[in-house]
Amino acid sequence: MATEGYLLTWDAGSGSWRCLIVDTQGRQVGLSRRDGRFAREEALPSSLIFHPEEMWRTFGELTREALTNLPSGQVLALSTTSFRDGIVFLDDDGEVLYGGTNRDARSVAQGFDMAQRHGETIYALTGRWPLGIDGAAHLLWMRQFRPEVYERIAKVLMVSDWLVYQLCGSYSSEATSASSSLLFDITEREWSPEIAELLELSPDIFPPLYSPGQVADGLSQEAAEVLGVPGGTPVVVGLADSQAACLACGAVNDGDTVAIAGTTMPLQMTLTEPLLDDRHRTWTGAHALADLWSLESSAGLAGIAYQWLWQAFGGDETEEQAYVSLCAEAENEPPGSAMAVMGPWIADHGRLEFPSQVGFLAPFPMMLAPPLTRPKMARAILENIAFAVLGNLAQLEEISGRRTESLTVCGGLTRAGLFNQIVADVCEMPVRVPTVKESSGLGAAMCAAVGAGIYKDLACAVEHMAGPVEVVEADPTMRSRYRTLYKRWLKTYHKLMGR
Repeated sequence: MATEGYLLTWDAGSGSWRCLIVDTQGRQVGLSRRDGRFAREEALPSSLIFHPEEMWRTFGELTREALTNLPSGQVLALSTTSFRDGIVFLDDDGEVLYGGTNRDARSVAQGFDMAQRHGETIYALTGRWPLGIDGAAHLLWMRQFRPEVYERIAKVLMVSDWLVYQLCGSYSSEATSASSSLLFDITEREWSPEIAELLELSPDIFPPLYSPGQVADGLSQEAAEVLGVPGGTPVVVGLADSQAACLACGAVNDGDTVAIAGTTMPLQMTLTEPLLDDRHRTWTGAHALADLWSLESSAGLAGIAYQWLWQAFGGDETEEQAYVSLCAEAENEPPGSAMAVMGPWIADHGRLEFPSQVGFLAPFPMMLAPPLTRPKMARAILENIAFAVLGNLAQLEEISGRRTESLTVCGGLTRAGLFNQIVADVCEMPVRVPTVKESSGLGAAMCAAVGAGIYKDLACAVEHMAGPVEVVEADPTMRSRYRTLYKRWLKTYHKLMGR
């Protein structure tokens, strides 16, 4: 059993792409990142795709950068993770016909039609109400508008699956990523023959299903030359980025709840059964462990709202500098200095509107002593995101019947210590913040560790690789103030949503 060496993971996020290298204890030893590059197709303003050649080239560069000063021969295994909902269509030769993202809304009409015709059946099988941003809807769009392309589709892969294919040439998928395709039966944990029949899809397009941590194949010689990693190195099936982050946070017990505060902010509660919401507000998907499921109330856009503030008012600061300075300025403002309803929402996927009325930039000052300054806006946006955490957490508790005693928060926003404190104060509970910020990459590294034979299974990898956490306690003196502010925010939010 190998115990020395490194585990290399690729994380294709909706905001940035990263190559993370950790040792067998989960300690970071290398990291490189780039902003993700996406594009709109001409004459399709609602589309958003990635160019496969560019993603492949970028991850090759990131890998060589992350391996600087590290012996590439000590890479024990590679694995991948990526944003969910995105899907890749391949022809018989493995060439990409379409590389879709989780923000490609070209097929909203197909999603609406699926909801009208088969919504309850699809939700019961897949745990998701059709919205038109999933793989199933994109297949139907392609069949209707580009039949010549549709006829050439030989395989459909989720984005992390496609990265595995690029590394080793083997087709594979796994339950956590496939859960977002609307083609997967979450209870049976297999591609759904019922969905294929309903939508008149050939089951031949679905790849074989593996378990996260299972070896797909060895690194191909062609990929080895691009990456500078020895050919034959095990390429291990990874998992979806949100479930990867939950794994890295140790959320493997019934009721464990994680808020992944990145570009978007899903909240996932680990369950021992696949619970569904009769109002279709939430998603249910496969957990990384085979006998668990994830109930999700997604708060949508979060980190992107704070990023907007930096881009609008950050001056010449770098992003890292802006996060530090904005946080320091906001700390000097009292709670409720300004009210913002901007970015995040309380999930209601059964009637999500495109575009959402509060899905983008809608700052809303209330009872504000002028002027509206940068520090006031910074505090307002952080409080706004924390209020969305509480709203979605309450929804998870309602649907699951479970009471959350503590919350784990991971992702880029946790770099702002003030944000962590505000979440604890708003939610009135301890907040656990992992010291390793690359949670999705670390979760994929746990899969790589199992594939390399370092640990016998994912539960054992979690036990040995989940890093230490900082516990942020709620300040009891803030309870009354934040309860009042949350009620005000909630009233404004529902008014904006027309509810």
